[in-house]
Amino acid sequence: MKKILLMTIVSIAFLSAGTTAQTIFIPRPPVIYIPQLDPVRMHIQNLVFRNMVTAASQRGGTTGAKKRSPAAGAVDYTMFNPRQENYLPKMLAQASKGNAAEQRQAEQFFNSLIERYEQGSPHHELPKNELAYALVHFILVNYEAYYDLGPAPIEKDPWAKRARTESHRTALMNEKTSLLTTTEEDRAMYYQFKEMLSAKPEFKKMTDKQKQEMTETLVIMSRIINLAHEKAIENDEEQLLQESHQAAEKGLEELLGVPIDKIKFDLTGIHLK
Repeated sequence: MKKILLMTIVSIAFLSAGTTAQTIFIPRPPVIYIPQLDPVRMHIQNLVFRNMVTAASQRGGTTGAKKRSPAAGAVDYTMFNPRQENYLPKMLAQASKGNAAEQRQAEQFFNSLIERYEQGSPHHELPKNELAYALVHFILVNYEAYYDLGPAPIEKDPWAKRARTESHRTALMNEKTSLLTTTEEDRAMYYQFKEMLSAKPEFKKMTDKQKQEMTETLVIMSRIINLAHEKAIENDEEQLLQESHQAAEKGLEELLGVPIDKIKFDLTGIHLK
């Protein structure tokens, strides 16, 4: 099996101010191979994206694109009843082979990524105990990190910093906005994944535990990229910014099986050219 680059924390930096110590987790670089997550990622790829054939993308729903909506009366196979305790944080912390204190810190960090995901999304409100939504979240977070589409102060925004003049900056910021997916497109992708997964006999047999592990895998991978990207912009770290771009590109291309510029969105979902 080909080794896959997946995202994890590889270093922990400690900052202290006076007598109050604050622990800051910084991914540098934000990619490393995690063999424990590879079978889960491969299973997700086989269930959803292998041999995926899509029609031509029609961005914005123009001329003939039929808006995707939930299927009436369909059995919901993609939701799961979550266990109170997450599965992966402890496993990943133990795999780090640090001492007991370091493993506790690592477990807390991975749990915090999942908690941040569960507390809300910058895109829309959809159920978090839902593998189809975790796929949407993974794709959008990596897509936005690669293209620098997240919110940022104008003086730190990578798009604005490339501008030569005020009018050039306005044009660049408009281009940035045009690359963002709409709420309708995101929801269409969500319903698309629900349909695709629910049509798989092997997926219908999956347990809540298996679905939760898949969800946690996607969340941890995407949130680490998001964290690296945010830190890079906040601290003007060009090297970390480029590393987050590379990790986001790698994550999407390994999961979807196509170059990142072949990924398109419209009101019928995601399309892999």
